[in-house]
Amino acid sequence: MTDQELKDLVASLAVKSDRLDAQLTTTQAEVAETARVVKEVSRRMGSMASNQGDVAEEFFFNSLSQSKQIGSIHFDDVQQKVYGGKIGAQQEYDLVLLNGDSAAIVEVKYKVHPSSLEQLQKQLDLFKIHFPEHKDMKLYGGVAGFSVPDDVTEQAHANGYSSSNGKAKALQWMRM
Repeated sequence: MTDQELKDLVASLAVKSDRLDAQLTTTQAEVAETARVVKEVSRRMGSMASNQGDVAEEFFFNSLSQSKQIGSIHFDDVQQKVYGGKIGAQQEYDLVLLNGDSAAIVEVKYKVHPSSLEQLQKQLDLFKIHFPEHKDMKLYGGVAGFSVPDDVTEQAHANGYSSSNGKAKALQWMRM
């Protein structure tokens, strides 16, 4: 390789390196913008999911507040967003219904998933610990949702749940 060929090669490598640096800078800016957009979309999706959950909770709260009845059981009081347990390890109960001898815990979801049944069971297990004043009451548990897939209904029935009324899958019950 001649001296001139070597100089030409180094010059072309320098030009290619500058182009690569510019392309890398552009790509980094595009990646940063994509990350920003993904973060914003995630924030908005989280807000939307939270809003849907709030709508479902409000709907079931209003419905149960009007009738105060589930199946043949009448309740005197319906409470929304009840917290139990120690600060920092609190459990939120979406809806709690009370009468003189019974308490019902209703976990509300926009769309019910199998994990909703697990969450309800955890709440049932902790309720009398969090609220010892209700320790002698009959305890009922329910999951309410606008969408309850058939497989979740089947799992609920396999776990001992039964429908609170003959027509709706939206509210499933289990007596404890």
